[in-house]
Formats: sequence, structure tokens, C-alpha cells
Amino acid sequence: MDIHQNTSLKEHNTFRVDVKAKYLALPESIEEIKEVVEEYRDEKILILGKGSNILFTKDWNGLVIIPNIKGINIIKEDTKHIYLEVGAGESWDEFVRWAVKNNYAGIENMVMIPGSVGGSVSQNIGAYGQGITSVLSKINILDIDTLEEKILKPKDCGYGYRKSNFKSIWMNKYLITSAVFKLTKHTKEFELSYHERAGRYGSLKEELDAFAKEPYSIQDVMEAVVRQRSKRLPSIDEYGTAGSFFANPIVSMEKFNDLSKIISDLQSYPAEGYTSEYIKIPAGRLLEELGWKGKRVGDVGTFERHALCVVTNMNASGEDIYKFIKEMQKSVKDNYEIDLQPEVNIF
Repeated sequence: MDIHQNTSLKEHNTFRVDVKAKYLALPESIEEIKEVVEEYRDEKILILGKGSNILFTKDWNGLVIIPNIKGINIIKEDTKHIYLEVGAGESWDEFVRWAVKNNYAGIENMVMIPGSVGGSVSQNIGAYGQGITSVLSKINILDIDTLEEKILKPKDCGYGYRKSNFKSIWMNKYLITSAVFKLTKHTKEFELSYHERAGRYGSLKEELDAFAKEPYSIQDVMEAVVRQRSKRLPSIDEYGTAGSFFANPIVSMEKFNDLSKIISDLQSYPAEGYTSEYIKIPAGRLLEELGWKGKRVGDVGTFERHALCVVTNMNASGEDIYKFIKEMQKSVKDNYEIDLQPEVNIF
């Protein structure tokens, strides 16, 4: 395994920020990971997936490890379910498409989410009413400090709305090597009605009815998601972007009622893990109301069709992007007394 020195990370983050890593390793096995950690024990370590949820504001003065462990293996199956162990280095989008091709359901609504399988497990991704934790059976990890291999259950990982222990107390301490998913075989029951922006963009059911007829196939459902995401979200092939930059804020019912008086048709959704006194509201709607949709400052801006998506021309520096998102936060704070929290990890 080659160790790259003083190398650019521009092709390893979807913002295409051109920062450098002191050392970069792309191990293809657990043993190679152990070897590189042992050899560079004194270096500050950053575990990176596809770089689709990170903003670099400066060079990384240490070791960057990008686990490139691949493979999709059947662990067991019965008439209803199949258990698949998937390497952390596999593309999440490619895994979803592979599952749909084989009629394995449970993740079809999460197609087109960029990133690796390891990164998706770490970030607790979700889309169109589906979440990764609903199909996650176990996570195989390597403890960076002890180099001990461990198995974790989802209930032990601190999962919540767009959060997990991997994003906080375990960041760069536990490296995900693979995960086991429990998918459903040959089902005709799909998640179609729930969509956090359904009132403005249309539900999956409406999208499906435009090109398919019931009973829908799993391929139909995935195609509906692809069509909706293509309409709303920027392509990482055309822009430097990490997709939606901020999490949707959780507010009290009292706060929501006050906001509804000044923001017409403000939507709300259940806030998972909270009492009924709290609800979730769309951060994109707040930003759009304040004129951030399609706004540009130099090389940085927001997507013309989605105020929550920060985009660049792939030439912006991390500092430029950081200044831009701080202005977005200040705008929402000054006008609505709401603190927008980044979904993206900032280094």
C-alpha cells in the first residue's frame, strides 16, 4: 500500500476544496488499516469516506485514512429477508442500485445520496421517509487506539436525527470497516407518502403516477426518487457541493406558531426523539424567505432550486465557503432567533 505525502485532497471531497494532507492512505483491508495506523501512530488521524459531508478550511497536518474495503456478501436469508455485509468503501448509491436490481427493498428511497457505505452509516442518512437505521443490523468497526475489532448494534451508536456517536464522541476513534443490512425480498409495500417537502415539490406517489401504474415495482419507486432529486438538487459532477448544508431545526410549537404568522405556508414535520411539544421545520424555507435561494458571493452560492444547498464553481477555498455559511447562519439567527446547525463536518 502506497502512502501519499503532501498530497491534494481536492478529488477526495465533493466541495473540491484544494487542501493538502501530510499523509494519505487508501487501505483495502483491515490488516492494511492496522499497519498504517501503527506506522503513523504519532500523527493526527482523519477518517474520510467519499468526502461528501465535509468542508475543509485548511490543510490536514496528519494522516488521512480513506478505507477502500469493498464487497457485498450474503450473510443469511430466509423467505422474507436477506442479510448483506457491505464493505465501508462501497459507494452507497451503487449499493442501493444493486439492491434494487436484485429486488431487495428498504433503501430504494435513499438512492443518489453521495458517499460511501461507511460514511452513510456514520452520518445516519435518510430520505423520503426511509432511514438507514431501519435496515441496519450491525456495524463492524476497528478501534483506532487499540486496533481491536468490534461489533456494534445500532442501539449502541447514539443515532438520532442526522446524528450518531460516529459524528461526535467516536469521530476518528472508531473506523467502520463494514455494515450488515437487513433488506426485504420481493415486497410490494413501499414508502411513498412521506416527504418533508411534499407540499411544495410533490410526493413520490405523485411522481410515480406520472410514469407508472400500480402495483409499482421497486424499480419504479427508485426511478421516482431519481427524478425528484434530479429536479431539486445540484449534481456533484457539475458543482462543488455537499448537498444540504444544515439540518432542519427543531422548534417548540409556540415558536412554530410565531413563525407561521410571518412565513406563509410554513410546513412542519414530526421531530423524531422529541415530545409532541416540538416539531421540525424546513431550514430551506427559512433561508428562501430571507432571499438566500440562488444567491452568489464570488465563487460560492446556493443552488438556484434549493436554498439549503451550498454550491461552488469548484474553485472556492474552504475559507470562502465557511464565511458564506456563517452569513447564512447569522441571517437566520438575526431574523428568526434560530441557530442553524451544520450537517456537514467542518475541519
